[in-house]
Amino acid sequence: MSNVVLHIEHLNKTLGKRQILHDISFDTYAGEVFGFLGPNGAGKTTTIKIAAGLLTLDEGEISICGFDMRRQFEQAMAQVGGIVENPEFYKYMTGLENLRLYANMREGVTEERIREVVHLVGLDNRIGEKVGRYSLGMRQRLGVAQAILHRPRLLILDEPTNGLDPAGIKDLRDILKSLAHEEGVAVMVSSHLMSEMELMCDRVGVIVNGRLHSVHTIEEMVAAAAPDHAEYLISVNDPQRGMALLEGMAVESHLTEQGLLNVVLAGEQVEERLAEINRALVTEGLSLYTVSKKENRKLEDVFIELTQAEGGGQIA
Repeated sequence: MSNVVLHIEHLNKTLGKRQILHDISFDTYAGEVFGFLGPNGAGKTTTIKIAAGLLTLDEGEISICGFDMRRQFEQAMAQVGGIVENPEFYKYMTGLENLRLYANMREGVTEERIREVVHLVGLDNRIGEKVGRYSLGMRQRLGVAQAILHRPRLLILDEPTNGLDPAGIKDLRDILKSLAHEEGVAVMVSSHLMSEMELMCDRVGVIVNGRLHSVHTIEEMVAAAAPDHAEYLISVNDPQRGMALLEGMAVESHLTEQGLLNVVLAGEQVEERLAEINRALVTEGLSLYTVSKKENRKLEDVFIELTQAEGGGQIA
């Protein structure tokens, strides 16, 4: 992947007497959704605020589209749109009036562009209503519309799905993926919800205690979550006899609290081995009710392992 939009190198930040960020370095690229993941208080928001120009950096380098944040701050910030914490609007004004007000602060934002972003975020039918009547999901959509009015190359969102219902989360996810994959925007999203990031992001960076633990593609995270064995849950009429049979076949297994046979199969020809077990159970005279594959580890499990291995506590 090429075309670096956000470049962060050896970033350090101290607030008071506490060092919040330790030597953070990573890039985000045009056309991708980059997830910035970590436990609450790991340093995500601090990094986001520095990248969005809301906090100064103590040490290190940040450039946006090649513009150095220290020496070319205005040019760098012209490339950025974002929502840090909750989007704020004048509630007594309509969504359209809010966007027009914001557009007046930016050069080159036409009425046509306003209508374009309204359609992009799916607010065509509600943009004429006062923002005070909007749901949280609608305000988030309006916030995204406002953030992209000036066609930024980098869109930064801090915990954008907080408080949204499942439908709102899906809608926002689709909008952000469209901005990245179809409009070529570099989208950076911070979160502590691995399940949501799996569906939204192309790559993820994991931050723990103010240190960047690693950067992975989603495919790499999925591979890390995949076990080297398969587990099956088998329901029979006499679980104790079933367990005795499995022990005689030297099959790794145990009995669950629900009275199911939990069978662990590793290596090759797993399905053939499972069929052999099923035949043996039936031959023994047991009634075989159901056989189901046990759900694999989720990406949350990998995330928890990564963060807990580093002590994963809150710092800020």
